[in-house]
Amino acid sequence: MRLSEAAPELNLIRRYANLGGLVGGISRSERGMAFNQLVADVLQRDGIDAEADARGPRGEVDVAFPYEGTWYLLEAKWEAGPVNADPVRKLHSVVNERRPGSMGILASWSGFNDSALRFAASVRNIILFDRAHIEALLTGVTAAQEILSAANRAISVLGDEHVPLAALLRPRRPSEAPIILGVPDGFTPAAVAAPDGLDAEVLAYGEGIRGLSSYENRLLITVEDGVVELGPHRSRIRRRLELTGCEGNVFGDSDGSLFVARRAGVVRYGQDGIDAVAGGYERTPMIVPGINGAPWLLDRSTTGWPGNQPGHLVAPGGNLGDDQRYSCELPAMSCANACWMRDHTFLILGEGNSCVVDIRTGKFVWIVTPVGRPHGLIRLNETQVLVTGWNRYLQTAVIDTESGWTSQPVGVNLAAHVGDAAMLNDSVVVLAGAPVKRLARSSVGIRGVAMGWSRVRRW
Repeated sequence: MRLSEAAPELNLIRRYANLGGLVGGISRSERGMAFNQLVADVLQRDGIDAEADARGPRGEVDVAFPYEGTWYLLEAKWEAGPVNADPVRKLHSVVNERRPGSMGILASWSGFNDSALRFAASVRNIILFDRAHIEALLTGVTAAQEILSAANRAISVLGDEHVPLAALLRPRRPSEAPIILGVPDGFTPAAVAAPDGLDAEVLAYGEGIRGLSSYENRLLITVEDGVVELGPHRSRIRRRLELTGCEGNVFGDSDGSLFVARRAGVVRYGQDGIDAVAGGYERTPMIVPGINGAPWLLDRSTTGWPGNQPGHLVAPGGNLGDDQRYSCELPAMSCANACWMRDHTFLILGEGNSCVVDIRTGKFVWIVTPVGRPHGLIRLNETQVLVTGWNRYLQTAVIDTESGWTSQPVGVNLAAHVGDAAMLNDSVVVLAGAPVKRLARSSVGIRGVAMGWSRVRRW
């Protein structure tokens, strides 16, 4: 398999992975010092003036930094097992020797045992961060300012010094009805009807829709503050995830967990809460179906002049930093979507031209993209996909990745921007913008009528 070089923005994650494996023969004590510097560099990336290994007459501090008028003294621990109360007690003593109002943060890669939690609860000037918090910062899933403000609120308002990552990133005031079933008032399908176009049934609408996918006969709809689910009978919307800052389509895995993009990375939500699985990207990645249906990423980040740099397919590893990266061959700015076809072959959907690439050999072929401004991509079988886009109105067509054949696009009477597409039973569901009175920047979910889907299938 041909691996591509990662962008410089991923260096922090690469350093983190090297620390985990003690790469280069470094000792555990050397790893501790390198971990301190890594934490300081992550904070500096987010615009916080952090310094590592600050020494003074009253001892050494692993990382020190000011934020919103408060000095934070951070102790970083990378141990084999959960730390006990001793490091918490020591940090509490150090904080008490500094200026009144200073706060301590104990960041433990291996978490905390009960004695550490009890002691921290008794002193009220120590914030506890575990591996999930550290990796969320490292990947850019959260910014330092965001997690510090949330943790400070938790200890000051709620009296909780060790708040799970999921709770820190949960919306304080979630939308009561982010998605509304039915047709919005004043809905206009299209200012200009598509020639011989199809009509579409509106399922639901909302102002903050960010993405769309399907999972086990259900629609998963990404909104600004999480993920909602529309069941097979399309009669009830229910919450699946409360999480601020969600972007793009959510991916439902076979074990019931959800993968969703946030800021510069991707998180996984499961029974144990939220953890970061990938990140360090300049542009929010897109989650795409990879080999055998596993969640992969489409990284469209670039450095310098974007016109000559390819996008990358990313296969997340078992641990953060174990990713495998493969060139899409298509310029990053042209990549609209991607999906696995069979073996090691992927289709990369692009503006103007798409690319079928074998990531094992690096061989690729070009295919003319049959729709304008493409985005939606549905794998029909090992060789065919359905794509959606728009050019004055919604368009849909079929691409055969083996022969290079493409169908003539079928027009649908719906105007404005077209986003994600998903298959639900025998219908195609598309996320599309439409002019709606009193609902600025609204999006609607439309379902292709059976006749329309049959017309596409005949090709």
